Amino acid sequence: MYEDLTGDVAPDAAIQRNNDVMNRLNIELAYEDVNYSYDQVAANIRTLLQSGDASYHLIINDIYGLAPITPEGLFHNVYDGEHFDFDKPWWYDDFMKDISINTNMRFMLAGDYFIDLLRCTHCLIMNKNMYTDLWGDPNDVYASVLEKTWTFDRYRQLIEGAYIDLNGNGAVDKEDQFGHVAFQFWGPMIPWLISGDPGFIERDENGYPIIAVNNERSYLLTEKLNAILNNDATGIKVFSENEQATIDSFTSGRALFIGYQRLGSLESDNLRSAETDIAILPYPRLDDLQKDYVTSTHDTAELGFIPIAIPQEDLSFVSSVIEVLCRETYKQLLPAYYESSLKVKYTRDNTAAQMIDIIHDHYGNGFALAWSNALSGILLQGTFSSCIENNNTDFASKCKSMEKPANKQLEKIISKTMALEEERNG
Repeated sequence: MYEDLTGDVAPDAAIQRNNDVMNRLNIELAYEDVNYSYDQVAANIRTLLQSGDASYHLIINDIYGLAPITPEGLFHNVYDGEHFDFDKPWWYDDFMKDISINTNMRFMLAGDYFIDLLRCTHCLIMNKNMYTDLWGDPNDVYASVLEKTWTFDRYRQLIEGAYIDLNGNGAVDKEDQFGHVAFQFWGPMIPWLISGDPGFIERDENGYPIIAVNNERSYLLTEKLNAILNNDATGIKVFSENEQATIDSFTSGRALFIGYQRLGSLESDNLRSAETDIAILPYPRLDDLQKDYVTSTHDTAELGFIPIAIPQEDLSFVSSVIEVLCRETYKQLLPAYYESSLKVKYTRDNTAAQMIDIIHDHYGNGFALAWSNALSGILLQGTFSSCIENNNTDFASKCKSMEKPANKQLEKIISKTMALEEERNG
């Protein structure tokens, strides 16, 4: 169904892309919206797919919910789609390799058409006015990022130096000035854990994952992040039940940084209308030994999956449509959204564009986001989060207690994936 343009650059680019693809391929695109809670996605999609319903050529939904059910044989191996060309720049090939169980079976599609991945990419937002009042030129922070001196320790110094008991009552409360604010513990912890890059898994000679998170880098990450999040200057406990109060604290000029924000957050009226001058920053490196920045997307970012109910002979058609949608998103929509909106409309200085490039170009550790829940939480929430939420740094003991059940779960996942590969190869 052809749509009319709205006058807004990015939405119009999406409409124009769809219209062009329909015209070029002589097809009609039809979308059906669903609204499942993140913890109900797997059950609902599984029920749909087990019914054999072949009405949907493509399902787009949460990586958190759907990655763990990919070994159940509910989706096509996208390598069987002859028109996919994952070497093209509109595909996130490294990310897809990372979230796959082995090198021959790929069930999850990540590319420019699945723009939720970009919009869910995490970033830090800084109050430049407050930085100026405290230390001078906020471009110093940009320089720190570019010079790769932007680390967890540097961040901690800044937030602790920003905290002030504004009402002088000797207690940490919502009226104080904070170095960092965020809503709740677990969600805001995700980008820190991914950016700290401890080494969640390794791969064996056949490309299958091995849980490797019980290591010295993980101990260091737990220690340093514990010192940041369990810190009066952070204010997470103060704002833990009120997201709007967290945002208000930042936009009213009483917080240096706000965490748990995404590139898509730059579209929000809260930030666009704030009088506070803001800087967009990647999450820091764990320390100077870490090679580069690592960017996370949220674990509910939506990827693409092709239902197994689609006949094998239709994969050629389906793959050609998705390939063209990705290509045209790269050519039409991304320049409008990324260059015109993110870098211009939603930011307020030239260097912010460089920061967004750094954030966009450094996706990593997707396997931990996709599979931790299926592995008893050992890669993220069951270990790091459990320790840090309880102001505890004994990561080694916590991880050790989880290794046996997690490895059993991984063995089952690998076994199911191997069976699917054997079936595919006849």
